[in-house]
Amino acid sequence: MKILKKSTAVLLALVMMMSLFAVNGFAATITKIEIVELPTQTTFYRGDDWDYGYWQFPEGDGLGTFVPRDGIITFMHQGGYFSMYQDRGMLDMNGLVVKVTYSNGTTRKITYKETLNSNGVVSQNILASPQGGEYSLGENTIEIYFSENINVYTTYKINILDIIMGDVDGNGKVNSTDALKVLQSSVQLITLTADQKKVADMNSDGKVNSIDALKILQKSVGMA
Repeated sequence: MKILKKSTAVLLALVMMMSLFAVNGFAATITKIEIVELPTQTTFYRGDDWDYGYWQFPEGDGLGTFVPRDGIITFMHQGGYFSMYQDRGMLDMNGLVVKVTYSNGTTRKITYKETLNSNGVVSQNILASPQGGEYSLGENTIEIYFSENINVYTTYKINILDIIMGDVDGNGKVNSTDALKVLQSSVQLITLTADQKKVADMNSDGKVNSIDALKILQKSVGMA
């Protein structure tokens, strides 16, 4: 009888502990993720401003380069051999803020951050993967989630573009129309977007003016 009472007491204590954990959020799991603020950057140019982060290799950790391969953004190891790794998580998400809801009804806002440990390895508090398993040129849907429950996620869109210097109107060609837009911008007849200014700045001096327009014309006729 004493043994039965003791067992019952232990069982009740366990139930109370589990209830206490649930109330205080220890046993709570993520049930919903909502985006409060999108990352600062959602348009990326391949080979120019893509996030060249660290990567964990089977042989160790180190740096590499993102290169084109069949239209897929691919990571090439800088070691003594030619190896390809598709980038799965080094997307620049700085500025991202999400609201997380837990199974106990509590919520909290989490701001994206990267942490660099003593070995030079980057870890991310919010994870990301391209929907479908790989990045490609054009529009990509990004799934964001947390390691404690990868089955709950939300999404946002990014664009990965080929950068063609001088192609201000974005039609894949460099011609006099692009030069005209730069000239119109230089006298404030039109306003170029940030992406347009990026491809219009032919001499990389941080300004968009008639000098850039001339260089665009020269490129359009094969002189540059």
